[in-house]
Amino acid sequence: MRCLHSLRMILAGLSVAVFSGETSAEGPPAALAKWLSGPQQWVKDTEGPVLSLGAPGEFDDTHIFAPGVVQDEAGQYLMFYPGSQGTPGNRWFRLGLATSRDGRSFQKSPANPVLGFDEEWRSILTPAVLRNADGTLLREDGKIRLFFSSARLGKSGLHTLHESRSVDGVKWDKPSPPLLENAYATSVLKTDKGYEMWYTDVVRRPWLIRHAVSTDGGTWKVDERPAVQLSQPWEGEVVLYPAVVKSGDVYLMWYGSYDNAIHRETTAIGFAASVDGVNWHKHPQNPVLRPDMGREWESNYVGSGSVVRLADGSFRYWYASRKAPPFNNLYFAINTARWAGPAEPASAPVAPVARSRPPIGNALPMPPKQGDTGIIAGGPGDAWIDVLETMDDGDLIARVWYVPTPARPGEETIGEEVTFLDVCLKGLTAADLAKKETRTRKFVVKGTKSFRTNCGGRTVLVFEPAP
Repeated sequence: MRCLHSLRMILAGLSVAVFSGETSAEGPPAALAKWLSGPQQWVKDTEGPVLSLGAPGEFDDTHIFAPGVVQDEAGQYLMFYPGSQGTPGNRWFRLGLATSRDGRSFQKSPANPVLGFDEEWRSILTPAVLRNADGTLLREDGKIRLFFSSARLGKSGLHTLHESRSVDGVKWDKPSPPLLENAYATSVLKTDKGYEMWYTDVVRRPWLIRHAVSTDGGTWKVDERPAVQLSQPWEGEVVLYPAVVKSGDVYLMWYGSYDNAIHRETTAIGFAASVDGVNWHKHPQNPVLRPDMGREWESNYVGSGSVVRLADGSFRYWYASRKAPPFNNLYFAINTARWAGPAEPASAPVAPVARSRPPIGNALPMPPKQGDTGIIAGGPGDAWIDVLETMDDGDLIARVWYVPTPARPGEETIGEEVTFLDVCLKGLTAADLAKKETRTRKFVVKGTKSFRTNCGGRTVLVFEPAP
């Protein structure tokens, strides 16, 4: 594959951010200024992983990821993590427990695995401990309440949300029946609104993050509008793994995405803040944490983490990582980093620059369906289409930006709520997109194009020039 353009290079000169929440031309609320103004300097303060694969034959000898960490009343850190044996395409995760006095050196429980389903091949994934709004442990009736997703990996694509309870983190109640479908990678807080949850909606690609509320933690009402979706140039294909805490009246979220990687070669961590937990504003300097080529065990992938605010006001983040391809272990180690927290901003965050509305008329509806016909709204120079890669067969992989909901009649502005779709443009070159005749030509959505990546297959819609 020959790379023609990097989105990061295309937009390197633009100090702007595109936010997925409801924002205005004046930028985020003042209450978020200190969280969005300066860089987050995360210090990776260990010489190696805080947790590694188990010895051959142990339940976690091939994959470990998605640490859910909380500090108990005695100051001990409890890390719940999924571990598995088997090949990447044939694996079964159960829950492990590791403990630490300092958050940097963990010891696995001799009782591992501490929780699993009776049904063979049904995995426990992405554990999240119920916490108070500030991220501290919340026991109910003296018990830890753990939420997690489950799926029969390689057998069924359906992810379901479940919970279990435990006094000591070792002996657990039987997992509950499904509470919600298509829910993956949750973060759950008890706030003045009741129970609030942020989770990855995996019903279809591109994945996005949703917000839900509950009066009991068992029955959930999901917001119709996504909380966080693809909207910044560095993000690729998915946003997932929300880790949410509150600082005073401000919600803070760290989340993961492929780092502009059409071929899924690397991931990174982004940050967003909110005054209500529903409308989120992304950091203009995202991503805030990336892999480190100098640390072989996290050279390519970082993600699926959890955050605790420490007594001194700093934040500690635990996250899973992966080495460079080929991937014998989809996730290889668990690591940690510390951020001292924000300084008071010298100035307000840079206000986002609104994109112009693309032509509506005979444009392809977005997102499109098979057989839809129309022009592609935009092209090089107006920021509505970015060329990502040219394939060996000459087809282009391009990013088409669009407004996810149609404007109301007579509405003239779109604010900042935009997202994108990665597509294959059949038989076109980057130079073709600069030509007026190409940009006004009709295309038809016709089939899909699949190709291999470093993490499984990738399929995108194909736009062919209409006859």
